This record gives sequence, C-alpha cells and structure tokens, in this order.
Amino acid sequence: MTLRVYIGVVLLCVLIVSLGFIGATILFLNKELAMLLTTSVEAEALRTLLLGNAALSIIFSVVMIGFLFWVIGWVVAHPLRLIVSAMREFSETEKPVELPSFRTAPAEVRELASAFTTFSQRVGESHKRDQEISRVKSDFISTAAHQLRTPLTGIRWALEALQKEALTDSQKALLGSATEKSHQLVAIVGTLLDISAIESGKYKYVFENVDVNAFLAQIAKDFQPMALEAKISLFFEQSESEVLQVRADRERIRWVLNNLIENAIRYTPAGGRVRLTTESSQQRTFIHVEDNGIGIAPSDQGNIFERFYRAPNAIAKENGGSGLGLYIARTIATDHGGDLSFTSNAAGHGTTFTLSLPVT
Repeated sequence: MTLRVYIGVVLLCVLIVSLGFIGATILFLNKELAMLLTTSVEAEALRTLLLGNAALSIIFSVVMIGFLFWVIGWVVAHPLRLIVSAMREFSETEKPVELPSFRTAPAEVRELASAFTTFSQRVGESHKRDQEISRVKSDFISTAAHQLRTPLTGIRWALEALQKEALTDSQKALLGSATEKSHQLVAIVGTLLDISAIESGKYKYVFENVDVNAFLAQIAKDFQPMALEAKISLFFEQSESEVLQVRADRERIRWVLNNLIENAIRYTPAGGRVRLTTESSQQRTFIHVEDNGIGIAPSDQGNIFERFYRAPNAIAKENGGSGLGLYIARTIATDHGGDLSFTSNAAGHGTTFTLSLPVT
C-alpha cells in the first residue's frame, strides 16, 4: 500500500466517522426539538433546516478532506516518491541524483532528502577516487609489463641459445632451471598485460560459432601428456544429449579452459582424475571441469576470483601461479555474456568449475 493510498484510507475513515456523528446529531436534535414545537408546519420547517445544515456540513467535510488529501499528497507523498525514485536510480547507475529543495515539505522529509543527497555525493566521490586509483594501478602495471617484456625475451633467447653449447651436467641443470624461470616470468608479464587490457577496455574479442564438443575434445587431447606425467586420469565425457553451439572467441575461451584444466591437474594428487563434461539448456551451454584434488577451503571460496589471491593450500603445494588466472578467466566469461562459477564436490574432495556461455 502506497503512502497516498494509506492517507486516503485514513481520511475516508475520518469522513465516515464524521458523517455518522452528523447523522446522530441530526436525529438527536430532531427528536428533542420536535417535542417543543406545537404544529406540524413548524416541525417540517425544523426538519428541513436540520437537513440543509447537515448537507452543508457533509459537503464542507468532503471538500476539506479532499483538500487535506491533496495537500498531504503533494507535501509528503510526492517528495517521498521522488526520493525513492532517486534512490532506485542511484542504486542502478551509482551516479548522484539531484533532488529539488522541497521547501513546503515537513522538516523530516527535507532532512531525509538532504541526508540522501550527501550520501550519494560521498559515494560518488569515493567511486571517482577508486576509479582513479584503479587507472593509476593499471597504467603502472601496463608500463612495467611492457618495460619488462623486452629484456625478459632477450634473456630467454640467450638462455635457450646457451643450452645448445657443450655444458657439464651441473651447468645444464642450472641453465634448465634459469630457462624455466624465464618462461614463468614472461608468462607473468603476459598476464599483467592481459589485466591491463581488461581494465582499460582494450581486451578485444573475435566471436565465431564454436562446436563445444569438438573444441573440448581437442583441448583434452592437448593436455593428455601433462596429465600422464602427473599420473592423473584426464578424460572428456561427451553428453548423450545435444550440446548447442556457442558464439565465442575461440582463443580466449581456450585460454579459460586451459587455465581451469591446468589448475585441476596441478592441484590433484597422483592417481586422481579430472573429468570434463558438457550440457545445454535452451539459452546456455555449460562446460564442467571436475577434479578430486585438494579442493577449496570454505574460508577461501569468497576470494578465489580476486586479483592476486592464492589460497593457503595452493601456496603450500608450492605450485607456480600469480593468483590472476581465475580473475581473468571469469572476466572473459562475463564479457561473453556468461559466467564462471564453482562448487565443492559432494564427496568432500575436489572442486567442479562451471563455465557457462550463451548459445547461438
């Protein structure tokens, strides 16, 4: 029930009570005064006078209540409706909404409007500061990554060239370790550049129709050597029902799935399994990456999509990672109109990540 309707009901109740009181008064006066009159003509004149006064009283009551309804609606209900509309617009756009002064409104309504205006302005200023900080951070990351990529690439090539020389076993081991670390640093620089592109809106996509089953089967095949080396059983379980095509950037989605499958293999102990499955609804196709590895602790589940976040159990395994992969993967998914989510497996071991994408 809106405030205007509530006020209308209250005033209607007041009108009904007033009419009842007027009617009772007329009956009482007619009865009492009729006893004092001697002729029927005088009694009829009295009755007419009372009925006329009653009619005027009713008309006056209706007009006054209507006027009060309009005044209260304009002075109270109308400003409150504007404030509620401004709050709703602010919650959707996060942009401050300017309200009129409401000079004729009660003090409480003016205070509410003033408090909301102050609050929205402070939130807007805070949002601008956050955007500026984020822009500065993105610019720094982009600049640092670009400055690091060229010398790191040179170092990697030099190390790879040295591997072709005649070296002792210890030199080969050291050189191999240095080469591996240089590859990791180049990958981190590439990830930082991806983040910079995402946050600046320069992350470009080339959309095309993708046959999900064929696409996922090829990716599973590509990861078989890594799975065999880790003694992990990796298999793609194709759905018996039809899996609808999606419209996506093939290489970006490949990057997302590579990240999910690599994580699943990395955090699953030897003898474990990683299972890939697909399914479709009328509007979305879902790709599930399920493992029976170390899982994600409840205390970490709200943070794993944050930038640079790595769960303690992941750090304890000393696996390489920057804590950026899932952040980028989810951003790519949402940019496609889909999502990336996860659930802990019912058996208590491992995690299932689900990539959802709109169908064509």
